[in-house]
Amino acid sequence: MIEIKNLVKKFDGKNVLDGITTTIHEGEQVAIIGPSGSGKSTFIRCINCLEDADDGIIMFDGENIADFKVDINVHRQNMGMVFQNFNLFNNKTVLENITLAPIQIHGKKMKKQGMSKKEITAHFNEKAMALLKRIGLEDKANAYPSTLSGGQKQRIAIVRALAMEPKVILFDEPTSALDPEMVGEVLDLMRELAKEKLTMVIVTHEMGFAKEVASRVLFMNEGNIAADGTPDEIFGNPTHPRLKEFLSKIL
Repeated sequence: MIEIKNLVKKFDGKNVLDGITTTIHEGEQVAIIGPSGSGKSTFIRCINCLEDADDGIIMFDGENIADFKVDINVHRQNMGMVFQNFNLFNNKTVLENITLAPIQIHGKKMKKQGMSKKEITAHFNEKAMALLKRIGLEDKANAYPSTLSGGQKQRIAIVRALAMEPKVILFDEPTSALDPEMVGEVLDLMRELAKEKLTMVIVTHEMGFAKEVASRVLFMNEGNIAADGTPDEIFGNPTHPRLKEFLSKIL
């Protein structure tokens, strides 16, 4: 689904990503782990072109989205992103946060097909309410993000990404800004998505979650993928010296 070749990203002349090559296959749940400063978040932000690569290729849907001539906004319709700090619009209700992108993007096509603005809004409101019901937050549809807990905000952010029916969702440490007691409710939702074989790429420091849910784990160190394997291989039988050292400190 996503093919990455020789991806390089520099900050202040220094390689933060140093020629990464890997492939994300459809239906995989890929966890990216590693020490702070290893380039994990930069890597996932480059995949969605929130950071521009300095060199290399990112193939998605048959196009190199790292090429500046490609309209990345077209491809972002199929590539959801969930951030550390939710990035919800505080001046819009939960329902409006979820329906904003589908109405703006898919609603244009539906309007051309003869649907009225009222019909389009009703259609996406119904889909959004179904998603909210799934996570038990349908009673928060007309609430504003400022009234929600961190765990509720992050589940809304995940649902917002799902509303676009993307081919893949990228998660950038989705639980790092949460209080410990709220982490579980977000991870439970992500476990459900993994069972449904949604393609997911997850930067995480939740090792237990990565071990349980990921079909594949990438260990990053100094801007490179130092190890790539199944959870059993990465956690149960690590061979790379830096990976062994990393796991010895956190497990």
